[in-house]
Amino acid sequence: MPDDRLIVITGANGHVGGRLLHHFCIDTSYHVRPHFRTNIELPAWATNCTPSFGDLRDGEARRDALRSAGVVVHLATRGYSTTKPPLPSELEKERAATAELVRDAASSGASRFVFISSIHVFGDALVGDVTDSTKPLPTTDYGRSRLGLEYEVMEQCRASSMTGIVVRMTNTFGAPAMSHTAAWDLVVHDLCRQAVTSNRLLLHSNGYGYRNLLALGDASSAIAQVATRHIPSGTYLLAGPRTYQLRAVAELIKVRAEHLLEKSLTVDVTHTDMTHHQPFAFKDTSLRALGIDIHDTFVQELDQLLQAARREFGGRSL
Repeated sequence: MPDDRLIVITGANGHVGGRLLHHFCIDTSYHVRPHFRTNIELPAWATNCTPSFGDLRDGEARRDALRSAGVVVHLATRGYSTTKPPLPSELEKERAATAELVRDAASSGASRFVFISSIHVFGDALVGDVTDSTKPLPTTDYGRSRLGLEYEVMEQCRASSMTGIVVRMTNTFGAPAMSHTAAWDLVVHDLCRQAVTSNRLLLHSNGYGYRNLLALGDASSAIAQVATRHIPSGTYLLAGPRTYQLRAVAELIKVRAEHLLEKSLTVDVTHTDMTHHQPFAFKDTSLRALGIDIHDTFVQELDQLLQAARREFGGRSL
């Protein structure tokens, strides 16, 4: 029999998945089954869980992951990367695996399927005030693929009795819960690494672009609430309370790093062009209206990330 207190997390060793796993391992009200593509050694804090392993394109691996689970949180999809965009063939494999996973989850009797999507579905619509009801206008293969995955999840859920929830999440940052080397290439993480390993923070742009940022602890807390509360099927926006220009982000990191690391830093850019960037702001009122508590621990998370960078990269030079 499916158990609503048994929660499956796919992609549990990822940037967001690791922190969500940590959240549920600390909260002993639920039992969590993290799913990993390959066998890994779990950290010492991961005691309240029983992992599963295997490629989700494999039926046996999917059935093992979903066995008796009441809730599925699907995070085993790639994040956005400007340095190494995914190939169309890779995106198609991801779509096929997601379609099979949500179909099998419904067949096995799961009550809820939560898919963590991305604000990259908005594309050209990412201007001015953006809400849950803003129509997506994706401009990249990645954005279009996220929108396709959303459609796949909701269509499968509508064809069954399973509640389908899509969470369009903004850019997250925070101290990794598990070893995740690729996370240090994310812009905030990279700047924190630079703060530890050099005396300047170098932005690989003109710094005028905008980023909405959500602390990783706030993201994992909100996702955990979405997974464990009976909110209606639908698509919801999960964003940070503020949108920053990248120069402002770098200056914030500079202030916190100088305080924590007791060193002087400068902020520089690699481009001086005057490209105009459209400002935007997220209005994520729907989740709050449903009682989801979205915290604001931006500074605390930034300090924890700087401390993690010091542990990981202290004594090294770029």
